[in-house]
Amino acid sequence: MMNVASYMKRIGYNGTCEPTWKTLQQIHKQHLLSVPFETISIHCGERITLDLQLLYNKIVLQHRGGFCFELNGLFSWLLRELGFQVILISGQVRNRFTKRYGPPNDHLILLVELDGQKWLCDVGFGEGFRSPFLLRSNEKQVEEHGSFRLSQDGDTWYLEKLSKPLAHGNETAIWTTLYKFTLASHHLEDFNAMCNYHQTSQSSIMVCKSFCTLHLPNGMITYIGRKLIVTQCAGEFCTKTQSELEESEIPKILQERFGITLTNPLIPKDMDIVPPPTEW
Repeated sequence: MMNVASYMKRIGYNGTCEPTWKTLQQIHKQHLLSVPFETISIHCGERITLDLQLLYNKIVLQHRGGFCFELNGLFSWLLRELGFQVILISGQVRNRFTKRYGPPNDHLILLVELDGQKWLCDVGFGEGFRSPFLLRSNEKQVEEHGSFRLSQDGDTWYLEKLSKPLAHGNETAIWTTLYKFTLASHHLEDFNAMCNYHQTSQSSIMVCKSFCTLHLPNGMITYIGRKLIVTQCAGEFCTKTQSELEESEIPKILQERFGITLTNPLIPKDMDIVPPPTEW
């Protein structure tokens, strides 16, 4: 069973639990500021299973994070407990290293219908938006750590992030696609095969890189391999500071900066990703 009060305490939310836009916006943002997007389990030899009670125990009771199937899967349960109308939809992430999209059901996203409007929710994507995104094409959403927009081509939607803002009037802004998705409804078990893929395939960033990333009020903090990267943003302009870590430092960094206490030894990893044999 889910204890809603314990979940809210986990994400640092003290407001009303009425199924309103304000509640949705605040718990979405608080989730990203409190629960890291991470692959630590994979590199500690811990098997990930898409069972809601196990996910609740890991993320809420054990104070861990997870990847999209875990975080958005559990968040969908919370939203339903609060009375929101939510469906699970499927996306395909464009890998920033290989520049290729992942297979179908590569990414789990949520769609909430509220007051006659549809809102995209995603607390399981490292560099994603913080506030629920109105499902409307070509509408820019500016946030503390960057700007985002949605575009549409037939039944396929694309989430894009502004990767090069305008610094001068004669330059052209550059938008980078983060992932694509459709609005077809899915069940959590539909993602079981891809959950296994992301724990076993050398074409998955989850397997090739041990990482953990958490949103900060004006940026992000990311551990990857043997590096720590702090991103600070002022509007659409962000700067990154990178430092090298000794392997012995990593457990302490995870505990102090991300709130994660390891129960099994972590094997740090930052290997090249093998491009998938098929382009989707």
